[in-house]
Amino acid sequence: MRHAATRAAKLLLIGIAYTMEDMTTAGLTDTLDDDRGHVLRARAASLEVTAGPDQGKRARLDRPVLVVGSGEAADLRLSDETVSREHVRLSLLPDGVHVRDEKSKNGTWLGAVRIESALLAGDALLTIGATSLAVRIDAEPSEIALWDGDRFGATIGVDGAMRHVFGRLARAAATDVAVLIEGEPGVGKGALARGVHQASARAQGPLVVVDCASLSEALLDDELFGHEPGLFEGTGEARAGAFELAAGGTLVLDEIDALGPDLQAKVDAALESKAARRAGASEDVGFDARIVATAQQPLAELVAAGAFRQELYYRLSVARVHVPPLRDRPSDVEPIATQFFRDALGDPNAELPVELASLLGAYLWPGNVQELHNVVLRFATLGARDREALFGSGAFASAAGMPSLEQLAQMPYHEARQAVLDRFEDAYLPSVLERAGGVVSKAAELAGIARPSFYRMVDRQKARKR
Repeated sequence: MRHAATRAAKLLLIGIAYTMEDMTTAGLTDTLDDDRGHVLRARAASLEVTAGPDQGKRARLDRPVLVVGSGEAADLRLSDETVSREHVRLSLLPDGVHVRDEKSKNGTWLGAVRIESALLAGDALLTIGATSLAVRIDAEPSEIALWDGDRFGATIGVDGAMRHVFGRLARAAATDVAVLIEGEPGVGKGALARGVHQASARAQGPLVVVDCASLSEALLDDELFGHEPGLFEGTGEARAGAFELAAGGTLVLDEIDALGPDLQAKVDAALESKAARRAGASEDVGFDARIVATAQQPLAELVAAGAFRQELYYRLSVARVHVPPLRDRPSDVEPIATQFFRDALGDPNAELPVELASLLGAYLWPGNVQELHNVVLRFATLGARDREALFGSGAFASAAGMPSLEQLAQMPYHEARQAVLDRFEDAYLPSVLERAGGVVSKAAELAGIARPSFYRMVDRQKARKR
């Protein structure tokens, strides 16, 4: 019965199904210009889990894209074990809410119909795994601000979701409020934080960055707050902490989700009083620094789990943005790669080879922008022989056993994309592993990818060769 319903649904959904390219060109670019810049006019929606382990959980779809799933990267994160890590993607379009299943294990269902891509023009009840998700679309449209350019600081983004992030950060930069930037490793949170500083009235002041994940708690305490002279053996001089050093400028607390509970309390107290006390001092010293924090894990979820101080979260997230991963904005891959390519060659007019652009656009980029940078840099700087080892020879697509562009054009989109991705990994992984001496953890570091993601790529490659 379900198979028959699915076939019927595919017929009914003709004309309202979108590919990723359709969404980019026909949806999020359908904006209006006014004296405030670019806006997307669309009806926002409220989401509510009406059945399942997370019954009662709610979210608001009032931005271009929201991902529902069980993984850390999901915007609406569910505990349902039958829900995939990134199960379904909801996007606002001028004509309704676009629903796209992210190749989930158990599918996305609209009643008895399994859907891959559909446009909801009215309220609907979706089933994902053991969870029922009600989508209630607002009666009146809202205006969602989009940045009117494709750059914010050094960050490039033509995708509507990134332009929304740019717009929110630009508005926050014009004030003095604290900013929280969340997203996966490698999406460019640090560059966006620098962009906030550069776009603010504090741009001529100092920019101080503290990596909260790279230091022990004792060293991090000293880095943030400093100490009085003679406090530690062998240190005869006083040391100003980051709060003091950033006076008149911006203090970036990178990966603040790595802070332990004691330092969370100290930072919270400092932000509340706008004063910090050096170790060994008897009095606080006032500071005047704008705070920008970045986090890999959603801080709201850490608060709910009791792992992050609620008061500190509220102080940090006066303005909060989530940076979407690169795999969710494929239209950004080519312009970002082109800029990396030009930077590597020192040629502002250089263009990506067509074959390379096609290959990069088909890859899923688990390491995000950092991984893309590493791949393009290597392609641009290595000699022809090493390029062949990485990508295959000459017109490397055919030499690597990849279908030609003409053949790819005859395949369904997802099938063609997977074919290119498989060939890319078959060429890329052995080369990186060779550079790392066969040590997978080192190879993951060289590739700019989290180790679990690299292990999954290796496992996929082994499975293909069986």
